[in-house]
Amino acid sequence: MARNKHIQSRDLGLELGLLLARYVINTENLHYGYWPDDLPVKLQNLPRAQEHYSELLVSHVPADARSVLDVGCGAGLLAERLVTRGQEVECVAPESGLLDCARKRLGDRAKVHAGLFEDFEPGRKFDVVMLSESFQYVPLDEGLPHALSMLNPGGLVVICDFFKVQGKRNSPIGGGHRYQKFERMLVEQGVQVVTNLDITPRTAPTITLVNEFMQMVGSPGYNLLVDHCMREWSLMTRTIRWFFRKKLAKVEHKYFSGVRTAQAFNEYKTYRLVVLRAAGVAESASPAPPLQIGATA
Repeated sequence: MARNKHIQSRDLGLELGLLLARYVINTENLHYGYWPDDLPVKLQNLPRAQEHYSELLVSHVPADARSVLDVGCGAGLLAERLVTRGQEVECVAPESGLLDCARKRLGDRAKVHAGLFEDFEPGRKFDVVMLSESFQYVPLDEGLPHALSMLNPGGLVVICDFFKVQGKRNSPIGGGHRYQKFERMLVEQGVQVVTNLDITPRTAPTITLVNEFMQMVGSPGYNLLVDHCMREWSLMTRTIRWFFRKKLAKVEHKYFSGVRTAQAFNEYKTYRLVVLRAAGVAESASPAPPLQIGATA
């Protein structure tokens, strides 16, 4: 039986992000961008950087892999790319507006399942289980063994996500499993590491754009809203702000203080593209060579 997880606020943030991405920069990609040296870090270039990210990730999914499970499929763009390559794709993600977008995009070309990955029982095996910026939301002790258990002989788990750097505390940027614990689990699970690519410097510039947007749009908009509420409903607004003062102070510092920078991301996080195979299992599909985009990661 599926467990009740408090994921609604995260899904709300992703859906708001989808609206902004769709109408501000004409994309439905929600993942980080991959920024080569020759691509200026500007908002209008984010779709190109996200396209580079998608190319890099898909290049590590073997072209001869017949079946792929996309965990946390977002709006379905990566799944659609794999379907276009002729691969059989299934998706699983919590029920949300994003999943509705994936269903509309993929139609009957891919099966889309609603639910938590750690509770998902597909009744079949896959050549590749792919987690793009969804691994951090899956309990580490359950998620990695569960992904490995879903593989056909020689199959691969492809993870592209950021982790917490060991020994670093009070990060202004939340999220991610502890990388050292992840490494220990790979040893405990007897996993063969096919690829472990550190792309932190190539993804960190995305944080610069988010920070600039929050400073130039988010913070002024938030202050206008608060000022309006104070004028129109002063007593109620003061009461609400006092009652939620700690949470509001945390949110205001997190998003509007300017502390979430690319420099902080490089210091506190390590963004990895990791390809894993259960040890002692012969290959069934050969991993594609890494795609080089711009300068070496």
